[in-house]
Formats: sequence, structure tokens, C-alpha cells
Amino acid sequence: MQRVSGWFYDGQRFREGTVGWEEDVVVEIRSGRTRRPLAEGLILPGLWNAHTHLGDAIVTQELKGTIEELVAPPHGLKHRVLAKAKDAAVIAAMRRAMATMIRTGTTGFSDFREGGLNGLKLLYAALAAMPMQGLALGRPVGLSYDPREVAAILRASDGIAVSSYIDWPRDAIEKLAADARRAKKIFAIHCSERVREEIDAVLDLSPAFLVHMLHATDADLERCADAHVPIVVCPRSNAFFGMTPDIPGMLRQGVELHLGTDNAMINTPSLLREMEFAYRVARMKGGVPAREILEMALRGRRLADPHATSAIRVGARADLVILDLPGGRSGFASILRASASDVRLVVSGGRLWPAPSPSVRDASMIRGPRRRITRSTR
Repeated sequence: MQRVSGWFYDGQRFREGTVGWEEDVVVEIRSGRTRRPLAEGLILPGLWNAHTHLGDAIVTQELKGTIEELVAPPHGLKHRVLAKAKDAAVIAAMRRAMATMIRTGTTGFSDFREGGLNGLKLLYAALAAMPMQGLALGRPVGLSYDPREVAAILRASDGIAVSSYIDWPRDAIEKLAADARRAKKIFAIHCSERVREEIDAVLDLSPAFLVHMLHATDADLERCADAHVPIVVCPRSNAFFGMTPDIPGMLRQGVELHLGTDNAMINTPSLLREMEFAYRVARMKGGVPAREILEMALRGRRLADPHATSAIRVGARADLVILDLPGGRSGFASILRASASDVRLVVSGGRLWPAPSPSVRDASMIRGPRRRITRSTR
């Protein structure tokens, strides 16, 4: 059994103790510290990045222009660059983004993958070299419905995720959503990012979750809460285009919020940065507790496992991040000031990152990656 000690998150507060795991399952949680743990510090479940576009990491130039010019299909900058990029370059870019995520404590993500079947193939090739969980949500190559293409995407993915209701012909997007429901796969969609969209039409598609909702009204948010449809907010990406989500307002309407980093060409996919920024943005609208921001970065795991919780529990998948930060009552505030340099160790499916070399006996000596981990989670 491998163990870490310090202050662990039980879903409500931080408690002093030890967490142990075997293979990829947490098998021990107890009070008191163990001798010679792998690492000591503030112990969290692995974070979950609830909305990414990892393929966008291929775009490296300085960005100028509107949201339509940069990301809107089919002629936004990202789509033009992806269409011309070599497969190997896209895989390498996504793998770099995944490495950033795991180095900063993220062990799972939900990716809106462009490019049809080939786009999914590239994502899986990148993921195969990383000890992470990834929800792969594909989409057709164009803004049209081809039943054979959609059937193939659904067989190869965890579901379908599209740009926006207003981007699609109504009959085509309704068929996409219906096919996903029949296949018992996820259907997700951006909503009210550029302009307000008709929420009833969007909810009629039975989405598993929505992304952004920047221009939603209170009534729109209340409809989402009543329908139990979560919303993923991406504050840094939104701020790049001069907009910010009203996090306190969304919570007042009873919406379940998740946190994502969105386009990898705009933001590094670090949830540590996203949590800090989300907390600051929320303060501009009245503020929310630091614990709520942390929960937003943990809830996304429910997209992969509806029975998952935000607590470290016996029997759960061994996904942990150990931060060199004070615990106890100060734990939540400390997390929102954390940076990559505060990450002592990440455990993803029982595998360590950074992985210790055979010569390292004291985990306190671990400072950086020693070897590449090559375990696929799919």
C-alpha cells in the first residue's frame, strides 16, 4: 500500500490524517500520520477540467480578433489552423496540454473534440501516453447531419458536443441530440456565449450540461436548475473576450456549476489558475466562499461517473493531488492562492506524477518528472 499524509478533504472540511491506496483504489483513510509517506501536505481529490478544447493548443501565435473570428465554426482561426495542421503536431500539442493539466493537479477532463472521427483518433493517441481520464465528446466535421458519420462518432466516443444551437440548422441539431440519447451517450452544447439563446429550445435537446451561459437571464438559469442541467463556466476564456460569468447569480438560481479552462490556445489548462480567477471574478459580483470554487473544480467527475463525490472516500478511484500548503480551516483559502510549484505529488488512477526514480526513497525529495508514464486509461 502507498500512503500520503496531511490534511485530506472529506467533502465538507479538511481533516488531519492519512490516505492509502492499492492499485487504483483508495483503501484506507484514517486519522494520524504515517511514517515515511510518499508526500505530506493538503490532500485533494484530483481536479476535473469540465470543459476543454485541447486541440486548440496547436495555435501558438498571439491572438487578435473577436470571438467569432477566433473560435466560431466553420471559419474561425482555430478551425483554419486545425484543418491545415499535421496529425503528429496536433497530438504533440494536446499531449503538452495534458501534461500541464496533470502537473497542476488535474486528473480528468471533458474535451469538445473537433474534426469528426479523425479528431477523436488524435485525442486518443495523445491520451494513451498520459495517466488521465478523458471524456471524448466528438462532433461532425461540418455543420450538417450525416447519420452514418454521427453513428460512427457515437461508437468511438463518450458522446457529442457542439458549438452552439444558433450555429446549426434546427432539424440537424435535433437529430444529433436524439441519436446521442438513443446511444445513451452524452450530448453537450455551448449556450448563450456570444448572444442569448432560447433556453427552452436548447433544453429540449436534453443536454447533459451546458457551457458558458454568459448572456442568460435569471429565468434561463432557473430553467436550467429546474431541469437539473449543470453549467460549466470558463472565466479566463470569457474575460479574454471582455465578458465574465455571474457566478454568485448562477448559484443563487440553484444552478450546479462546474469549472473548465476552455480553449487551449487562449489559456493554459490549469485549474489552479482558473480557480483563483473564478474567485476574483465572483468577488466582483458579491463573492462566493472559497470552498464553493473548489467544489466547482471537483464536480466534473460526475460527468464520467454519476455516483462520484467530491470527497476522498474508501473505494473511490485513487486520484489525488498533494499540495505543499497549510491545511485545517485555512485550506480552502490556501488552494485559491496555489500555483504549480505548490504541487508535491499527483496520483492518477494509482499512478504517480512525477514518478520517483528507483534511487529516491524519501518522497520529500521528489521535485520533477523522472520518467514518462505510459499507461492508457481507455
